[in-house]
Amino acid sequence: MATETKDNNTNPFFDIKEIDSKIITEGEFIQQNEATKNKTIFKFFKNLTQEDIQKKDSENITYPKYFCSISAKNFKYIGILTNELKRDIYGYSLMDNEDEFLGEYKNQIREGLGIYKFKPSEEKEEIYIGEYINNKKEGKGIFMKINKYIKDDSNGNLVLIDFDSYIGVFKDNVINEGISFSIKGGKETLYCGKFNDLGEQEDNEGLFIEDKNKIFKGKISEGKLFEGRNIFINDKYEKTKAYYFHIVKNEKNEEHYEFDYNKNEEKDEEIINKAKVLLENNYAKKIQETFDLINNELNLFKNYEKAIKVDFENDTKNKIRSELDRIIMN
Repeated sequence: MATETKDNNTNPFFDIKEIDSKIITEGEFIQQNEATKNKTIFKFFKNLTQEDIQKKDSENITYPKYFCSISAKNFKYIGILTNELKRDIYGYSLMDNEDEFLGEYKNQIREGLGIYKFKPSEEKEEIYIGEYINNKKEGKGIFMKINKYIKDDSNGNLVLIDFDSYIGVFKDNVINEGISFSIKGGKETLYCGKFNDLGEQEDNEGLFIEDKNKIFKGKISEGKLFEGRNIFINDKYEKTKAYYFHIVKNEKNEEHYEFDYNKNEEKDEEIINKAKVLLENNYAKKIQETFDLINNELNLFKNYEKAIKVDFENDTKNKIRSELDRIIMN
């Protein structure tokens, strides 16, 4: 997974350290850095009180805050600022590397729910939607690496046809437990289980499904099927063939498979039923819907005239939370 640009306590808005709340309420303010001649344009729309934002934290929060649009060289921010010019509560940032973030801030740090979209390249586009703690992906989340999409001429939407996705619980910026779902060359693969610190599939009881008709249950290490049960099914979830296998090494340390067609057969029905639940969850459709929602929300906040009309707390935030709850299975 790509590394996000880190927000921190530094001020990206050049020389200004504080807004005089007695003077600035609404209007435009331009500040120029004399050394670089770069200009920062502040547009203040509203002096916000605690009641405006409906923020009821137990901690001491300094008010007023300001909803504003800020444009500087290679940087853009639309959202709420403290009078020390720190991003707070929520906002949209377009960073100097063209990554985008929309979500909750706490004293300049990503904290809460958010959407992070990396600058697209010719090869891929990467997006995360989910929970943050102290600038890190931490908690429920969905990460998408999109390799190819086509444009639907009927509605203009982008249709995903080749991608990897990770759905579940993140820890220290990496998927820790949940689902990985991919479509490559028209074929689907789905994994359910735990992941190691590198985000690789790692579970003694992992479940791996390939192209909807081949189910593996057993030990998976560093993303490799190591030892377990292979079950083949038809489109009615009926078993057509099954066997147990494990990898062994010869005296030359070369790997090969050993098979047993009778071992652990009594658990096949239980494994098939779990695979059925996962397959009928239709992750291809749900990931497409999440992708559409992310792009719609980001587009709303790119323009301050639209953004100021959005109720982030009761609309955007609820959409993100509902999307996580809808897709991530308990």
